[in-house]
Amino acid sequence: MVNAPAPDTAQRRIDIAAAIGYGICGVAILSLQPLAFGPLVEAGRLSESNLGAIAGLETAGLALSSAVLPGWISGKNIRPKLALLAVVVLVCNLLTPHVGYSTGLWLTRLLCGLAEGGVLAGAFVVLFHSGKPDRMNALFLAVSNIVIALISYLVPTVILPQFGTSGPFSVLAGLALAALIAVFAIGHKPEPMPAPVSTWRSWPFATWLVLVGIVLQNAGVVSGWVFLESTARAADLGAQPLALSASLGLLAQVAGASTVALIGYRLPAGKALVIGGTALAGAILWLGHPSSALTFILPNVVMGAFWLALLPLSIKLVCEIERNHHALYLTAAAQLLGMSLGPLISSLFVSSETVKPAYWVGFTLAMLAVGAFALAANSADRIRRTA
Repeated sequence: MVNAPAPDTAQRRIDIAAAIGYGICGVAILSLQPLAFGPLVEAGRLSESNLGAIAGLETAGLALSSAVLPGWISGKNIRPKLALLAVVVLVCNLLTPHVGYSTGLWLTRLLCGLAEGGVLAGAFVVLFHSGKPDRMNALFLAVSNIVIALISYLVPTVILPQFGTSGPFSVLAGLALAALIAVFAIGHKPEPMPAPVSTWRSWPFATWLVLVGIVLQNAGVVSGWVFLESTARAADLGAQPLALSASLGLLAQVAGASTVALIGYRLPAGKALVIGGTALAGAILWLGHPSSALTFILPNVVMGAFWLALLPLSIKLVCEIERNHHALYLTAAAQLLGMSLGPLISSLFVSSETVKPAYWVGFTLAMLAVGAFALAANSADRIRRTA
């Protein structure tokens, strides 16, 4: 349970910092996959047709283990368990550039994804026991995105020219090594709990509405976001507006998560998700119909800010509904599922002539998410628990 006895203030701060540092190595690959695997394609060691399949396999492993491993991680021997997961990520990343395109590469990245999901689950077990889950999630999102943004800049500009195809995976291995060191700073031992997925029968129906809302919202955002470059090219905007939109959008994500971590967590979750989710849906649609550089950059900034600001608030809504807070540990898997489904759905509606239908798909999914959040916020279970 999340309401376990809290450690003293100093140790609590150390635990939070260590858990964030630990968890970064579990999510970094989600942003660095193109930078890490792209050079392998250029070097002829991986075919383009299989790049997406391997990346999807790793992401699926990450989502699966993030949902099922929290129960195993909590309780006794938490440090050895966390250390083992970090070591697996470290070894897999060191091996990846050398296994070649074979069954070994598929198995290596699948194992790495499973371990990365365990790392993410372990970070959340510590964070959710160290403070308010919604605020801890916002803090994690803000800090991790700053670190990943810096790495995303360094990899193509410094790492790849200096170290070649093995460079990005060496960076990921370095993050795993940092995670391994961070393990020894964690002093609080969360209470043992059952595997979250094993308790699903006791969850109020509104819990599932929130999880579905998270899936739909993330699917809506990513379904349009993956066509950002195509949209800029179709509008003849050039490279500079595209680069500026991408970088400012990432900064907006950090700003959105940071705002919730500092003050926004006090907002009523239900109303904020409905109002903010509607604004997010509008930004997705607006992004797909630029008439100038400004109308291409601004909606991406708005979308980024609302996207990461709303994720912690959806966690707050889960806490208000599900008594034991076990469903918290499925929110990361729900996010990953949505990020995987979004491009798959939108790709069914785009063509070589236009990608604008992808943004209508994103708008529709985001508005469906608003409906799910509204139903959950006004459910009898939530009202009874917060009255």
